[in-house]
Amino acid sequence: MRAILAVIVCLSVFISANCIAADNDLVVGQITASLEKKFKMLVGDKAFTNLGSRSGVIKGDILTIYHRSDTNRADPIGQCAVVEIYDSKSVCEIITMNREIGMDTVTIKKMVYDDALLFPPIFALLTKVVEPYSPEKKVVVYVHEFFDENHNVTRFSEKIKREVNKVFFQKKRMESAGKAISPAVFAYLPGEYNEYNKTIEDYLKRDRIDVIIAGTYRTVGDKLQLSFYKIDKNWEDIALDTTITAKPYAAMATEVTVPYKERKKEKTVTCDVLYKPVYHKTDSRDERNSIINYETQNNPILEYTLRRAEFNIIAPIDFTLHIDGNEIRFDKSQEYRLPLTTGNHEITASFKKGFYYNDTFLVALSEPNMVKKTAMLSIDKPEDLVIEIEANPLPRRENIVFKMYRRVGRSTTVVKPVLRRETLTPVETFKD
Repeated sequence: MRAILAVIVCLSVFISANCIAADNDLVVGQITASLEKKFKMLVGDKAFTNLGSRSGVIKGDILTIYHRSDTNRADPIGQCAVVEIYDSKSVCEIITMNREIGMDTVTIKKMVYDDALLFPPIFALLTKVVEPYSPEKKVVVYVHEFFDENHNVTRFSEKIKREVNKVFFQKKRMESAGKAISPAVFAYLPGEYNEYNKTIEDYLKRDRIDVIIAGTYRTVGDKLQLSFYKIDKNWEDIALDTTITAKPYAAMATEVTVPYKERKKEKTVTCDVLYKPVYHKTDSRDERNSIINYETQNNPILEYTLRRAEFNIIAPIDFTLHIDGNEIRFDKSQEYRLPLTTGNHEITASFKKGFYYNDTFLVALSEPNMVKKTAMLSIDKPEDLVIEIEANPLPRRENIVFKMYRRVGRSTTVVKPVLRRETLTPVETFKD
């Protein structure tokens, strides 16, 4: 079980003039040493640079490499990917090159922001989001709301959200989830994430989102106390606390734009989806001809194709299921388990009709002949469900049949540790 830690983080994000130069919109540094003590490096070699988190670099960033004599930076000689990050240095791996690389110049686009007070804690949050992931992994993030102490959305809430989006998504490895997230998540306030984090992570897994970001703030005297929450479907959940001066935001922090309205917390149920394809072997030439006549519908080209195929088995292929817009495929297994909430859900199943001779695939009907069916599933009780979907390619049959029933069985409660909480001490940032 992961421990609950209280850590004080002092964030200092700036460009040090004695080793790093700002070149218009670039941060410029140097390769300082090869990890393997090589004088010249090739693809796959690793090197230290003097660009770290203080320079706005995160794990997974791609640095552009120029020969140290190319002061105008007109002719790049390669790229390296940041695989380890520290305050004032990083380790990067050479990923492309058009000549040998030595103690040369590295550059990256300078991070931009609109608010110098909000940037340090937001950048610290960004580093926490990417830290556990491998450098090449795209991280899908949904940025939710930031609420005042009465759970309202204010103009200051909207400013925080804009700044988070600006800081996060100027990094190429960050991918926005857009609006593709279960509305049921919005019933949970950030202060409740500690209690319901397992439920929220189930939503993230279903929606193929890695991380959800939200937050709260409250005014205490002349200070604003901010809490940023990161719920991660794969890794540790944390809350980052920081304090900034309230004066610049006094009016915005009290102007409510979306008053709080309590939402019903839907219950989560476990749903087992069972895919049941029907494979039919034709008994006679007459049955085969009957199938051809039905499927071709006076289409002579398709009729010619099917008659040449000399098939004896018809089966569903490329079966795909969409639940609330999320795609599920059954390429490796005919069973799939996913969490659903009480309420209504849209289910759409589709497949193509494929024709075989024994175990040899011959031909499949084209897109216009695809079988498709949509149904609405209404879950009114928090009891686990089984959905059976039969895919039958035979003509004059119900090609897709949905069967739903409640599953009776024993379940095990999953206990997850509470949020790790960290405190941020903001400082001024990016002084050239």
